[in-house]
Amino acid sequence: MAHAYRSRFLFLSALLSAAGVAGPAVFPAPGATPGACRLVAREDFDAGDTCAPPEIFGRRFWNMLPAGAKHGKGKEAITGEAMVREAAGSYHVADLRAPGDDPLAVSGDKLYTLKPDPAVPFLVSCGAGRPPFRCLDDFHADKKSYEAWKREHPNFLGFRAGSEWDNQFIAHMFSRSEGTLAEGRRSTWTETAVARTKALRATCQSDREAAVRGLHECYKGIRRYYFDDPGKMTFLRAGWSFDHYCLEWGAGLAVLETTSTGNYRHQVGMAFIRGASRQYRRPWVWYMASYYNGYQKDGTRSVNNEPNYVSTTRSDTVGQEENSGPGFGMSVSLKRRDNYLAYLSGASVVEHEDWGRAYCRLEPGNPPKWSLSPHGEAMREWYAFTRRHPGRGVSYAPVALLIPFSQGMPVGGGSPFSFFPVERPDTMVDGFLYTLVPHAQDLRKGKEGCLSNSRYGDIYDVLAGDPPGGPASLSALPNYKAAVLLGKQNIGAPIAARLMDYVRQGGTLVINARQVNQHFPPGFLGAKLTGKTAEVAGPVTDLAGNGTVALSEPYDYEPLALSGAQPVWTDSKGGVLASVNTYGRGRVILTSADYLMPRNKVNMQDPAAKLPLIGRLMEQIVREVLPVAVEGDIEYGLNRVDGGWWVYLINNKGVTKFTQTPDELDPAETARVTVDLRALRVNGVRELLTNEPAAFDREKNKLTIDVGPGDIRVVEIKAGVGS
Repeated sequence: MAHAYRSRFLFLSALLSAAGVAGPAVFPAPGATPGACRLVAREDFDAGDTCAPPEIFGRRFWNMLPAGAKHGKGKEAITGEAMVREAAGSYHVADLRAPGDDPLAVSGDKLYTLKPDPAVPFLVSCGAGRPPFRCLDDFHADKKSYEAWKREHPNFLGFRAGSEWDNQFIAHMFSRSEGTLAEGRRSTWTETAVARTKALRATCQSDREAAVRGLHECYKGIRRYYFDDPGKMTFLRAGWSFDHYCLEWGAGLAVLETTSTGNYRHQVGMAFIRGASRQYRRPWVWYMASYYNGYQKDGTRSVNNEPNYVSTTRSDTVGQEENSGPGFGMSVSLKRRDNYLAYLSGASVVEHEDWGRAYCRLEPGNPPKWSLSPHGEAMREWYAFTRRHPGRGVSYAPVALLIPFSQGMPVGGGSPFSFFPVERPDTMVDGFLYTLVPHAQDLRKGKEGCLSNSRYGDIYDVLAGDPPGGPASLSALPNYKAAVLLGKQNIGAPIAARLMDYVRQGGTLVINARQVNQHFPPGFLGAKLTGKTAEVAGPVTDLAGNGTVALSEPYDYEPLALSGAQPVWTDSKGGVLASVNTYGRGRVILTSADYLMPRNKVNMQDPAAKLPLIGRLMEQIVREVLPVAVEGDIEYGLNRVDGGWWVYLINNKGVTKFTQTPDELDPAETARVTVDLRALRVNGVRELLTNEPAAFDREKNKLTIDVGPGDIRVVEIKAGVGS
């Protein structure tokens, strides 16, 4: 598919050249008057051949509910809803142990107890891989019985082989207590599994690469249990971004779980799993839990709160906290925004936790009748949108963020695997992700903060920059107009060659001086490293014509000796902090400030924290890779659809939600948003949720729209030929 992309790109370039369309602007020669110059080589807005959600059992999108959601006396009003009637199913079996005296024998016999709906895809869960160490025993699976069952069920999507495998791995593997092993003995672990877990723990705690190897051992144990059929294994992660691991090792599907039980950053989670999905050509699922850890209105800390419109439960016993009731848990507004974001960002399946309590309610009467709760009503509205507008196209993410495979990234950032010391390169990963998606939580004030407004948009996918699979695992890279290396990369000669080929074919690579090694020749960079360190003398001048960059904190950089590249940023003494070099059809942006981070530690959860160099770099990249410019305090993203574009606008401000009271909306936080359509030739503009025309100034080629607190708008732009 990458070859097909390159052919199309070369054809497009030739067509533009023949038509007299100018290619990428060239930076001025040293000493010339700076002008408006591009960093990104490609000027097309192609979304990529392989980025569309794959088709699953005849459709590109499915709502998923527990299999029992379609049945029940008195539930006729809700089982008749399209979102229920058409939903994919989730089934459960306790385990897959074979009948008989052998406790390590696994077979497909118990799967025959399930009676799945043949018209929709379905998942099967059981407790075998939770925690993953339970699969470290010497299980032996009867593949014959399983393969026979699988042939009879072509709509089988897969096993939930690893359920919150990240949380479980972290909790057990990086504990220094014997308590977790004792807990295993009290459940179903054999002494063999306990001994292997203990040995694995000692290995994993040595360094992050060893931690990845330990996780791989767990994966291989799970694979043996599930009939050595990785294509039918799905892995759900929650607090740590483990998506690339399971897909690199062969799993058929990755699952993102979101909730609000900590510093959960849903956009960051989405960027990781969407990037992994595209890197490994696998579908992905967004699994939505509703729990909320935070504060009550009176300032009392309260955890494990969940919406429950059937009953009320309260338990504040330490370690067993569980509080549920009407209006408890995550806000209706946040779940609604997540639903739309999941659909628009390309999830193949959206699955909802605790259907019966969170999305349904019992109406008084004899006998009582079931109806939809506020969460259920929001789901119905969203699902109706997906059916009215099935042509969601391709979620447009033209920028790849390449992080180290062994990063073990927590969704809230910080320590790899939440265990190893934070090193200087790790701060760069957090610096970019918190710049692109600013921290927005203030739980004492009732600000959930799981989604964040951002001037940079949801236009990034996170890829593993140094995958063990080598260059083949980066075959999706040509789908991205620009790629930014983050953190401490382990780039050997094959990966370096792949990155150089990406640039040669038209890509733009952003690389820091600290990431350069012997595999990147000076001719590729257009510069030589001097091996020296100097303090940046600010302010920094942006030679692309964007003014100066003020630095309030000290920065260090490695002076560059340019040998073909043109300077982009210089300090007040003429030191080059960034350069751009043309290589083949693409460009290399070399930054010399130490990981683009200040010398001193930065608290990225401080709303006042600013990283001006990262901000300036991404501002220009965003400006160059998007066909439109979005102005306003808003979260936004784009979808390339037949006949034009969708631009979604999500306002994450103006919502107050405490753990045990319904959300409140503040109309004063309504966002006024302007979308500059730039060179797009527009045939029509309308808002898809209201089905009303948007306020469009044809002379200025701009549209203006208001987005209420906690609300969403999706603007359809019907573009003319060539747009």
